[in-house]
Amino acid sequence: MNILIPDSWLREHLQTKAKPSDIQKYLSLSGPSVERIYEGDVYDIEVTTNRVDSMSVRGIAREAATILKRAGIAAKLKPLTLKSIVRHPAKDLPLPEIIYETEAVHRVLAVVLTDLQPAQSPETMQERLKAIEVNVHDALIDISNYITHELGHPCHVFDYDKIMAKGGKIIIKEATKGKSFVTLDEVEHRTLGGEIVFESENGEIIDLPAIKGTLNTGVDRQTTSVLFWIESLDAKKVRQASMGHAIRTVAAQLNEKNVDPHLGKIVMEYGVMLMEKLCQAKIASSLYDYFPNQFQPQAIVVKKQLIENYLGIVLIDAEITSILTDLDCQVTCDTTTIAVTPPTFRPDLQIPADIIEELARIYGYHQLPSKLMSGELAVQSDPNTNYHFENLVKHFLADQGWQEIYSYSLVSKEQAEASGHPLADHLGLSNPLKEETTYLRRSLIPSLVEILELNPSRKELSIFELACVYHPKPNDLPTQPLTLALLSSRPYRQVRGDLENLLTRLYVFANDQELLIEETNPGKAKVIITADRKKTTLGTLQILEGGLTAIELDWKSLLQVSHRYPRYQKLSNTAAISEELTFTVPEGVAIGPLMTAFKESNALIKSVELKSIYQANYSFGFVFQDPEKNISTTQVEPIRQKLVTIATDAKLTLVGAL
Repeated sequence: MNILIPDSWLREHLQTKAKPSDIQKYLSLSGPSVERIYEGDVYDIEVTTNRVDSMSVRGIAREAATILKRAGIAAKLKPLTLKSIVRHPAKDLPLPEIIYETEAVHRVLAVVLTDLQPAQSPETMQERLKAIEVNVHDALIDISNYITHELGHPCHVFDYDKIMAKGGKIIIKEATKGKSFVTLDEVEHRTLGGEIVFESENGEIIDLPAIKGTLNTGVDRQTTSVLFWIESLDAKKVRQASMGHAIRTVAAQLNEKNVDPHLGKIVMEYGVMLMEKLCQAKIASSLYDYFPNQFQPQAIVVKKQLIENYLGIVLIDAEITSILTDLDCQVTCDTTTIAVTPPTFRPDLQIPADIIEELARIYGYHQLPSKLMSGELAVQSDPNTNYHFENLVKHFLADQGWQEIYSYSLVSKEQAEASGHPLADHLGLSNPLKEETTYLRRSLIPSLVEILELNPSRKELSIFELACVYHPKPNDLPTQPLTLALLSSRPYRQVRGDLENLLTRLYVFANDQELLIEETNPGKAKVIITADRKKTTLGTLQILEGGLTAIELDWKSLLQVSHRYPRYQKLSNTAAISEELTFTVPEGVAIGPLMTAFKESNALIKSVELKSIYQANYSFGFVFQDPEKNISTTQVEPIRQKLVTIATDAKLTLVGAL
C-alpha cells in the first residue's frame, strides 16, 4: 500500500534537521521505501501490508526517528499532547443504546458533541489533504479524513439527531442477504449476507462500519450535533464486505489489516480536540468505551548468542535496548537473554527471529559483515532430486498432450479442506497477504482443479504439475516431498493409459514389476507397483466430481521403481502364440482387476494387453508362452476357455476371437 505524506506534516511529529533527500535515503534503506518525492516535498511511500502501524504520518515519523538516529542524524519522535474527554457542565445528551449481536467487535468508542458551527478547514489542513489526493469538504468531514491519515486509525461522524430520530439504537450485527442501503456517495448497494452492519431498531441499515457511512445518518450543512465514533471489527469481515461490495476506501484498507484497537482512544481525543477548536463543539456526553477482550502482548525471550549467530556481530545491551525502545518495545536484559515485549501496534513481532530481524533492519543490513560461505562444495547430489527424470517426465507428458502448470504453494481455506486433510492439520500464515493464500498445501490436486475450472471453454484438458507439498512436523519445519500430480477431463481409461505409458517409458516394468490399482474407497484407489509380492505405493488415483480423473504420485517413490535404461532380456528359444478376445463390457465393470485375473489364471500367459475399445466392446491381447518348450493351439484351448469363463463370471459377453 502506498501513502502520500507532505514533509511539513511529517515534521509536526518528527524533530530533525534532516533534508528530505536524507529522509528518503535512510528510510528506504532500513524501513518503508520512499519511492519518489513529488513537487512540494511530498513523499510517496510504499508500506508492506503487515506494517499497518506505519501507514500514517505518525507511523512513518516513528520509523524515521529510529532509523535516522542510527545514520548519525539527530532525530526524535515528538510527543502527542492531548487531553481527556470531559463532558461540558452545561450539556448533557444521552448516547444511543448500542446492542451487540455479533462477537466480531473488538472495540467501540463514542462521544456526543453538540453546538457545532459550520466552518471551513484551516488553509494548512486543506493543502495537506489536497497533497495526499483527498477531497476537501467542510471542517467536520475534513477532520475525520485528516486524523485517519495522520494517526492511522479510521474514525466516523454520524449526525446525532438522525440516529436518535430512528429510535436511538445502534444494533451491530451480521447482515442478512438482500437488504438495501445507500452509501454517502449516493450509490445503492444490497447486502451480501454475513458482513457487519449497523441497524436501527426498525431494521434499517444506518452504516457499513469500518468501510463507508450511509446517507441516512451522514452529516450535512444542517448538522449541529454529532456522534463521533470509532470501531474495530474482525479484519476478515471487513475484507469480505469491502471486496464483496467493491468499496475500497482508506478506512477499509486500514481496518482489514488489523489496525491496533488501542490506538482508538488517542484518535478519539485528537478528533474531539480539533472539533472543539475548529467547530466550537461542546462535549455533551461521557466517553463510551467498549473493549471486551484487550490484547496484551507477551514477552519474547531471545538468546544473545542467537542474535550473534544470525547477524555475525555482537551487539551490546545498550545498543539492543536503544533500538527496541525507540520502536516502543519494552526490553529487559540479563547475561544471556533479552526479553522483549512489543507494543500492541506490532502484532507482527511474535518469535525471536522477528526481534532479530528488527535489530538487523534498524542497525542496517548494509553494516552487517559480508562474508562468503566457507567449506567444501557438495559432490554428491540429493538422492531425491533427479533432473534427468524430471526432464524426461515433463517432455513425455507434453508429447502425450498434457500441459504443465505452476500454481501457488499457498492455498485458500476451501482448497485446503478439499485436499482430504483437516484444516487444523495445515500450516497457516499468521498474517497472510490475502485469504486466497493462507495455508501451505498438502495436495496439488485442489490447485489443479481450480485451474481447470478457470478454463471452462476447454472440454478436454489435461494438466500436470511437479512441485512440493508441505506436511507439518511437531516443533520442526514441515516435510516437503516432491509430488507429481495429473488432472484431466478426459475419460478415466485414457488417463490411466497415459499413466501406464509413462511408467513404461520410465522402465518401471523392467524387473517384472506390475501395476496395481487397489481401490481404498469409492472413487479413490492406491497406485501400487508390485514385484516379488512386495508392494511399493506410488500414490493415489481418484475420480472427482464432474468426471475429472486425478493422479498424485510421490516423486521419491516413483524414482525408486524407475530405471534409466531398459533391462537386457535374453530372447526366448520357444515360440509364442498371440490371440485376441473381444468382449462386450457392461458399464461399471473395472478393467484393471479383470486383466489381473486374466494374467493370474495360468502360468503360460506371458502378458495381457488392452488392445482397443469400440463403444462397449473391448479387445484384449494375450501372449501364451512356455519358456521350456513350444506350445500348441491344443494346449492354449483350455486356457482360452478359462479366460472366457472368467469374463462371463464378470458379466462380460464374448464377441469374437482372433
